[in-house]
Amino acid sequence: MMLIEETAVPLAALPLAEFKAHLRLGTGFADDDIQDPVLESFLRASLAAIEGRTGKVLLEREFSWALHQWRDATGQALPVAPVRALLSLGLRNRADEVEVIDPAHYRLEQD
Repeated sequence: MMLIEETAVPLAALPLAEFKAHLRLGTGFADDDIQDPVLESFLRASLAAIEGRTGKVLLEREFSWALHQWRDATGQALPVAPVRALLSLGLRNRADEVEVIDPAHYRLEQD
């Protein structure tokens, strides 16, 4: 099983100013934003750790998920929540050909 984040959390959605205020970083210097890339990486790492431990997506984005086989023939639990929509479902055979499944043949059950 492999879960891949297809779209990253936009920088505007990260609470960088609030994080800087929480850390009580100095202000008023000419290079106030010199640490912004480092703080951004800390926020992204924290977000990934929290989401990984809880299985809950905190900020909306797209993922792709690959399985080798279904656990149950009647359904499959998704590795993260909440899920707003399934964009597509495809089955890949041994020849690496993908068959896109018609959305009429599957549904997303809200938990």
